[in-house]
Amino acid sequence: MFSHKMTILAPKQSIMALKIREVAKSKGISMGEIAERMGITQITLSQSLNGNPTLSRLQEVADVIGVDVSELFEYPNRVKDIHGCIFVEGKPIVINNKDELIDLAKKI
Repeated sequence: MFSHKMTILAPKQSIMALKIREVAKSKGISMGEIAERMGITQITLSQSLNGNPTLSRLQEVADVIGVDVSELFEYPNRVKDIHGCIFVEGKPIVINNKDELIDLAKKI
């Protein structure tokens, strides 16, 4: 029903930015160290995060850094919007607005 691989979208279909490098730096961890702890090369990590990263990959990175996956995202300034990642039966689902949340609730 839901795909692990999806584009992370914010309101008006703009791509939501990631701030992985900044979060890792604040924890004293380099991108190379993240890749090493994940058992992959830094190039593989970079390629998997650029463009359309899977939520599974983002969760792996968050686990290595020691933060919640939500901390890897740069959030829009629109406080009234709903943005988040909900895990349903172990599968991550990105929610970007109230309608998506209501639709998801109806499906589960």
